[in-house]
Amino acid sequence: MKNTCLLFLLLWGNMKTTAQDAVPKDYFANPLKIPMQLAGSFAECRPNHFHTGIDLKTNNQENLPVLAAADGFISRISVSHAGYGYCLYMQHPNGYTTVYGHLNKYMPEVMAYVKQQQYKQQKWNVDLQLNSKQFVYKKGAQIAYSGNTGGSTAPHLHFEIRNTRTELVMDPLLFGLPIKDNIAPKAGTLAFYDADNYYEASPLLVSLKPPVKKKGAAPMSDVVTVPYAQTMIGIDAKDYINGSSNWLGISFMQLYFDERPVATIHNTELNFDHNRAVNAYADFRTYSNKGIWMHGLYKLPNNPLDVYSGMVKNGLLDIGDGKVHNIKIVMQDAFGNTTTVNKQIQYKTKAGVVACRGRFNAGQRHYYKHYTGNMYCNLPAKVFYDDVCFTVKEVLMPGQYSSQFDILRQAVPAHDYFELGLKLIKPVPAALRGKLIFMHKIPKSNLPGSNSQEAQAAEWKDGFAMAKVRSFGSYSVGIDTTAPKIVRLNATQKQSIQFTVTEEKTSIAAVKGYINNQWVCFSRKGNTYTYIPDEYCPAGKSTIRLVATDENGNESVYSSTFMK
Repeated sequence: MKNTCLLFLLLWGNMKTTAQDAVPKDYFANPLKIPMQLAGSFAECRPNHFHTGIDLKTNNQENLPVLAAADGFISRISVSHAGYGYCLYMQHPNGYTTVYGHLNKYMPEVMAYVKQQQYKQQKWNVDLQLNSKQFVYKKGAQIAYSGNTGGSTAPHLHFEIRNTRTELVMDPLLFGLPIKDNIAPKAGTLAFYDADNYYEASPLLVSLKPPVKKKGAAPMSDVVTVPYAQTMIGIDAKDYINGSSNWLGISFMQLYFDERPVATIHNTELNFDHNRAVNAYADFRTYSNKGIWMHGLYKLPNNPLDVYSGMVKNGLLDIGDGKVHNIKIVMQDAFGNTTTVNKQIQYKTKAGVVACRGRFNAGQRHYYKHYTGNMYCNLPAKVFYDDVCFTVKEVLMPGQYSSQFDILRQAVPAHDYFELGLKLIKPVPAALRGKLIFMHKIPKSNLPGSNSQEAQAAEWKDGFAMAKVRSFGSYSVGIDTTAPKIVRLNATQKQSIQFTVTEEKTSIAAVKGYINNQWVCFSRKGNTYTYIPDEYCPAGKSTIRLVATDENGNESVYSSTFMK
């Protein structure tokens, strides 16, 4: 058996070397003029997504020169208050595309083109596709300035390398970039799951720190007692790199059960279509409750990720015989630094059994109608990663527009949107039917931008409030007639005009600014909207008007005069 395991490791090592040798190692250069230091790495677990590039530190400064990593042309430009903020996509003749995110601004010729398109479309947030002759740059030429835009929380440069044809995103550290790392990954906690009741039974969390032995106490066993005969394993694993305290993602993990490899994970390539499945790769519940990302050394039945190989029973371990079993976990970063965790486990009967009266199988479409007739939901086949005991509790709310329904728990992830309907038990005037909302707290990590929401818009349909939703938890129906709030920040400032626009319950759907009835371009950072007077703002006295609407069409208008 030992020889077999050794052969497997050698074969895997050869395959890994071949795969990495297939990418060019000296083609792409540092996109900054300062040494490369990582603040974030590829395939880190983030709320509802994997991190799809590396984050390069900019010495906590903005407006550092950003350079073309290789010869090529700008193929796409996107501007948004969320995600990558100001972002450039550069296509190269070797079949790869590099991405530069959270920029403050582009080069003057590119900024002029973007502004032209913004005024043409009358939108600040644009996504532009370009041809191969518009903006061509040589390797090392400046293409932009670093910043802190979009979903960024501190100045840095987000850098990606994608396969142009497939649009798969790859770990940039495989391409021989000048980064030093000789620090191996570290693990803090093991988790053991009930494979038969993954979402219902609480995981057993075991610290990997050496236990403190009290003087005179009986010797402690090194064997972990696991209460699940069919178990799966997760690990709290973090990588670190020279010169940085930031924790990073793990490139490779392999699980051995009694010296037999049963699960292998390669985090070197990701498909954006499957990015939300980080909630299946990692233990969504433990992250939601404790803020710990437990990397799963298993694959849930309806997990679409392609990062797994050599899976034996999808990583499920049968320890029901009550014997002591050995587990070994090998973790490796992109530079080959390796850590091995060894543990002995043994099954002992647990007290109590999880009762399940309404099991919904993963990978199947389900329609549920509450027995009172006051609620229904239509769940596509991609909603659940694993089977669930589907529970719904109705709470009567006298005088309200609907009952409150507690649907499963927010700690159960939903991969796809599903249709939810709540019956209106209080008459809604026709004039207010377009103002219905689902009262349901949505954390900002689940949304673009930087704001959480207390509700989302719903529509009236045959006596029900209905909407497509993407999380479980508590839902009830309300009415939203409150318009967004507009506040002028710098009434005496002439160089720029700024407002904050906030929404009490749902989200801002649109904000439009006008100078003397001419649309002008307001940029957005969080809730702050800024207009820098340009050629569309004449000298002298002008009228500025800002119009803000929310999801339900509630509208606020601010108007005043100013001098340029």
